[in-house]
Amino acid sequence: MNVLVLLPLLSASGPAAMVLPQPARDTTFYDGSWRHVARLNAVYYGLVTPLDSGRCRIQDYYITGERQLEALGWPGPPVVKDGPATYYFRSSAQRTTGRFANGKREGVWQYWNEDGTLRQKVMWHAGHTVVVFTKEADADSHVPQIVEQMPKFPDKKGVVQYLASTIRRPAGAPPIQGDGKVLVQFIVGPQGNITSTSIIKGIDPTYDAEVLRAVAALPRWQPGLLNGEPTAVRFIVPVVFR
Repeated sequence: MNVLVLLPLLSASGPAAMVLPQPARDTTFYDGSWRHVARLNAVYYGLVTPLDSGRCRIQDYYITGERQLEALGWPGPPVVKDGPATYYFRSSAQRTTGRFANGKREGVWQYWNEDGTLRQKVMWHAGHTVVVFTKEADADSHVPQIVEQMPKFPDKKGVVQYLASTIRRPAGAPPIQGDGKVLVQFIVGPQGNITSTSIIKGIDPTYDAEVLRAVAALPRWQPGLLNGEPTAVRFIVPVVFR
C-alpha cells in the first residue's frame, strides 16, 4: 500500500514596501506579457533588493508607479520567487495572496475582489492547480497559514514521512474511486497540539476516517510564533491513496 503525502511549505512574510512614484534607472522593464523591453514600451517595472539573509525582496510596479507585486525570493540571475507573495490592483487593494516554492505556486492561494471580498481559494502544488475550494473549505480560515516562525514537527523524518508510514488502507475498504486524494485540514495550536482536524475533500468515509485518525495521533509540535508569541497555524495536507 503506497501513500503519498504532500505538505505545502510555508514561510513568514516580509514587511510591505513603499510605492515608488517612478522607476529608478537600474530597474528592469517589462511589457504586458512580462518580457524584457525598453522603458518606452514598458507596462511594468521591477526592483530586486538584496537582504542580509542572502535572499531578496522582489517588487514589481505598474509603469505609472502603483505597486503590482511584493514577494520574497533568491537573487539571480535569474531571480527566483520563493516565499510569500502578494499581488495588487492599481488601487493598492490586494488581488492575490499565496507563496512560491522555487519559482512555482505552492499551497493555498487566495484571490480577492477589488472591494476586499474573497473570490476563491485554489490549492497549488509544484505550479499546478490541485483543487479549487468551495465554501465548505473555509472552516477556520481566520487561522493563518503563514507566521514569522512556523511550527516544527518533532520527528527528524518530518511530518510527510511520518504520515506516510502511519496511514494504512482500511480493512474491508471499497475500491478507490477517482484520484484517491483526500484533503485534510488541521491546526497546530499555541501549545503544539493538533486541533480542528477536518476533511476538506474526501473519497470515502472509511479512507477519510483513517486520515483523520493518523492526523489526530500526530505528536506534539513546537508551536509557531507570531510577534514572538505562540500562535495557532493552519495546515492543509493532500493524502493520496493508490
